[in-house]
Amino acid sequence: MNNIDSDSAGPFTGSPVNPAAVPKQAGPKAAALKTRLAKILASSGVKTEEQDDRPSHFTFGVERMDAALRGNAGADGLPRAALHELHAAYKSHRTSAAAMALLLAQRCRALEPDSKPILWISESGEVRRQGRLYPPGLAELGIDPSHIIHVDAPDSIAVLRAASDGVRCAAMGAVIAELSGKKPKGLDLTATRRLSLSAQQSGVVTLLLRSSGDKDNPLPTSAFSRWDVSAAPSSPLEANAPGHPAFNINLLRHRSGLYGLSARLEWNRDQQAFREQEATETTPGLGAVPALSAGRADHQGARAA
Repeated sequence: MNNIDSDSAGPFTGSPVNPAAVPKQAGPKAAALKTRLAKILASSGVKTEEQDDRPSHFTFGVERMDAALRGNAGADGLPRAALHELHAAYKSHRTSAAAMALLLAQRCRALEPDSKPILWISESGEVRRQGRLYPPGLAELGIDPSHIIHVDAPDSIAVLRAASDGVRCAAMGAVIAELSGKKPKGLDLTATRRLSLSAQQSGVVTLLLRSSGDKDNPLPTSAFSRWDVSAAPSSPLEANAPGHPAFNINLLRHRSGLYGLSARLEWNRDQQAFREQEATETTPGLGAVPALSAGRADHQGARAA
C-alpha cells in the first residue's frame, strides 16, 4: 500500500519544507529540487501557495494548534484542497462532531472573496432518526442557514457519489458527507481516494463526518487528517450565563505523521474563530451540552436550505 494512504505513519521529526521558499535564482539544482518538492506535496494532497491565488490552508484560529499542524507544507493549519475526517467520540456527541464540521467549513468560506455555499449530504434514513439541521441552531453558531445546501441521499453509496460530484464543483465553499454506522457500504480507500483527488483539483475542502464510526479501529481512508470530537463544558459568562460552544478534539492521524495533538476549544460566533480553553476555566459539575441543535425531519421549518 502506498504510504500516502496508510495509517501507519510514524511521528514527523523533520523540518517543514516549503518549495516556494527556494530562491528562484539559486541555480538548476535548486530549481529541480523545488519542482520535485512541489510534486511530492501535490501527490500528498497539499497545494502550495504558487498553485492558487487563494490561501492554501485554513486554520482553527488557535496559534498553538495551527503551528503544530504545519507538517511538510510550510503553512499553518490544514490544507483546503484535501479530505479530512471527523469522528464523534460517542454516539451522544454526534451533534458536536457535526457542529465542528460546519464551523471548519465556515472558516474555509471566510477565505473566499465571494460567498460560496456549504454542501451537506446525509443519508435519508439517518435524517429520519436524528433530524435535520436546525436553522435557529445554525444562527446561534453564526452560520447563515441560507448558505447551506442540504441533500438527502438514499444510502451511503449515494452520499459518496453526491459528495464526489459536489467536490468537483469549484463553486462550493465546502462539502460535508455524513455517514452513519461502523462500516458504511461503499466507504473504502478507492472512494475516499477519489474524493481526495477531486478536492486537490477543485480546491474545495471535503469533510467526511462519521457520526457513529469506530475511532479506535477506523476503516482505512485516504483522509489527510482524522479527528476525534466530543462535547466539552463551556466557560460560563457573566452572571453565570451559558458560555460559548466548547469541544474536545484529538488528532488521530495526519499525513505528515503528526499525532497526539489535543485541545479544548471554544467557538466565538462574533469573531468566527476558536480559542483554546484553559482547564481552570471550567466549572465543576457543569455538564457538556451538544453545540448544534437538531430538528426532527417532520418539522416543516427544520430544513436548513
